[in-house]
Amino acid sequence: MLGTPQESGDQSRTVLLLRLENTELLGRQLDKTAMSHLLVQLSMTLGRAVRPYDPVQVLAPGLFALVLRNRNDRDAMQVARRLHQQGQAPVALAGQSVTPILTGVLIHAEAPDLPTVPSQIENGRQRLQMLEERKLGQLNPYPHDPRLGGAGLAATVSEAIEAGQIQAWFQPQLCCHTGRITGFEALARWAHPQRGLLLPGAFMPQMSGADHINLTMCMLARSMAALKEWDRAGYDVPTVSINIANSELSDRGFADCLLWELDRHDIPPARLVVEVLESVGPVTCNAETRTNLGKLAKAGCRIDLDDFGTGYASLDAIRQFGIHRIKIDRSFVTACDIDEGQQRMILAIMALAERLGIAALAEGVETREEYSFLAQMGCDEVQGYAIAKPMPLPRTLEFLAANGKSTASLPGIARLG
Repeated sequence: MLGTPQESGDQSRTVLLLRLENTELLGRQLDKTAMSHLLVQLSMTLGRAVRPYDPVQVLAPGLFALVLRNRNDRDAMQVARRLHQQGQAPVALAGQSVTPILTGVLIHAEAPDLPTVPSQIENGRQRLQMLEERKLGQLNPYPHDPRLGGAGLAATVSEAIEAGQIQAWFQPQLCCHTGRITGFEALARWAHPQRGLLLPGAFMPQMSGADHINLTMCMLARSMAALKEWDRAGYDVPTVSINIANSELSDRGFADCLLWELDRHDIPPARLVVEVLESVGPVTCNAETRTNLGKLAKAGCRIDLDDFGTGYASLDAIRQFGIHRIKIDRSFVTACDIDEGQQRMILAIMALAERLGIAALAEGVETREEYSFLAQMGCDEVQGYAIAKPMPLPRTLEFLAANGKSTASLPGIARLG
């Protein structure tokens, strides 16, 4: 255990926190069992690399802490570099090789003002939360700062939700044929008191299963409130979309909980779009996932297959889960107005959607030219900066007012040469 009577003999102490950064990406490559094996293997690798009296503690899934006693800051950094390097070695799991990416924070302190180990760990947690994006994947040394003690900052997404720091921003989805808004996608933002407004990439890789559930329910509540606000203002916004992680879909009773919330707030299920990753196919998902998706579809919720073209088992998912719309991944949309390879891929996807009788939405549309090409080729809907950036709820009302007055300001359809 960290923080034992051994602390009384310490003349100096460095607490090293190592955080797995690419959890979300690895989660897409590995199933739950393989992901658990990876975390156990990381813990064992770090434990073997230090002395027996420098124990490894797992603070959260993918977050490790080590206490390095009676070393100066230079020696501690040398040990940290070795651990950082060994922890990022490729690992063979489930028939493939994966490479963990670790971010490290070292909190060093010396006698006579030696803080407790828990205090240094809390310092490290808060330093991790405050790290700039450019420092991710690196080792970052800091002296212990007593000002970061006490109640401190929210260390997890669940704590941030309780503190009222998680916001829902909304990005519009537009019909290429009519210019009307077909819905908004709700996107999470963390209004961090020190780091400013954080995008999901800055906090989602460290989220636990409980964080995912709490974030989904938070975004659902914000989305239902937004639907009612748009209704009160007299705007026709048919749907709002929320993203659902595969881990949530595999939880027993998840669909019942979602549907109960909709019923409690008098929101018709047809107004909620559930976005699931393309990898959530019948071949790869468990029985609970199939049950949850089936219940949501039967109740009338619309289901989007997100990041289409980057996963697998998509046709099985469309057939069995009642997918109503596919979202063409932005990797195929970028430069589609000039890249013939991109054009062929998009046309093939749209032809597939048409034959299957489902809609196609292109996401990540960033230029007028990309929008023009997609509209002329018959894409049903678009989403991206060419239409509007994500915005807080009050600004959606201004956007809807402007869109309702005229669609003349939207990008025109260019003639292809």
